[in-house]
Amino acid sequence: MLKWLGTTMVVGAVMCLGVSANAQSCRLLRVVEGKGAYSVQKKVSAASTPVSPSNWNTDFAVPGGQRYSSYAATIRAKNKGNYSIQMNLKYANGTSDKVYDSKVSLKDNEAVNLSGSPRLNTEPYQVNVVVGGIPVTGNSYTVSASGCR
Repeated sequence: MLKWLGTTMVVGAVMCLGVSANAQSCRLLRVVEGKGAYSVQKKVSAASTPVSPSNWNTDFAVPGGQRYSSYAATIRAKNKGNYSIQMNLKYANGTSDKVYDSKVSLKDNEAVNLSGSPRLNTEPYQVNVVVGGIPVTGNSYTVSASGCR
C-alpha cells in the first residue's frame, strides 16, 4: 500500500507540473523537520518582527549524491488571495539562488507550479519555498517540492 501511495504521489506531482512521465522523472523531496512528510499544510502567520518570526519558509531536503536538472514546487491555496511566493535553491557554501519570485492571485483550492534549475556542476542541499503576504494572513495552503531529471 505504501509503495503504491508513493508511486501515486510522484506520478501526481509529475502530472500536476504538466510534464509527461516519459519526458521527465521527478522525485518528491522530504520536508526538513517534517518527520518524513513530503508535503506540509500551513496557515500564513503574521509578517516577521524582531521578536516573532513568520512561518512563511518551508525547506525541503535534497538527498546527497542525487543530480537533478530542475526542481519544482506545487502550492495549493485553500483560500483565495494574493500570495507572495518565492523558491530558492540553497547551496552548501552558504549561498542561494532565487529561482522564482512573484505575487500570485489564487482562487480557493487553486494550485501554482514553480520550477527552477540549479547552478552548473553544483547541487543544492535544500529547496526553500516561501509563501506569505500580509493580505493572506490566516489563509491555509499545502506545499510540496520535487527534484526532476
